[in-house]
Amino acid sequence: MTSRMEKMKTLETGGLLFLALLGCGHDGPKVLPVQGKIEVPNADVKDLAGSHVELALTSDNSKRSSGIIQENGTFRVETLHGATILQGAREGKHQARIILSDDDPASRRRAAKSIGKKYLSFETSGWTIDVPSNGEVTLRAATN
Repeated sequence: MTSRMEKMKTLETGGLLFLALLGCGHDGPKVLPVQGKIEVPNADVKDLAGSHVELALTSDNSKRSSGIIQENGTFRVETLHGATILQGAREGKHQARIILSDDDPASRRRAAKSIGKKYLSFETSGWTIDVPSNGEVTLRAATN
């Protein structure tokens, strides 16, 4: 009887290990690293900290990626796939825009004053990013 129980435990352990290994694979879309910087002449880019740069794949604008803008204007793009955050964006041409932070009304007002309204929309920003990119991406904006 002991031998049979040992075999069952071995099979159970092996089965659990197999299932765990199946769950460890990356089955999401292929993404490539994208990092960059926002430049806003005549304004303090620090006012955009906490806002996001959002990318939309031009061939399927439902495929989105985004990165949080840091106090120095830099951002690193991530893609949410299911419940997994992937570092980077899908390969291809993307449109870009800014999504202002809504954590604090005063911060949002400062951010809105520091960047032109046209940069809040994919259609009007004029920004495109090719992934893979050759080095750091620079997005230049004007104030209102």
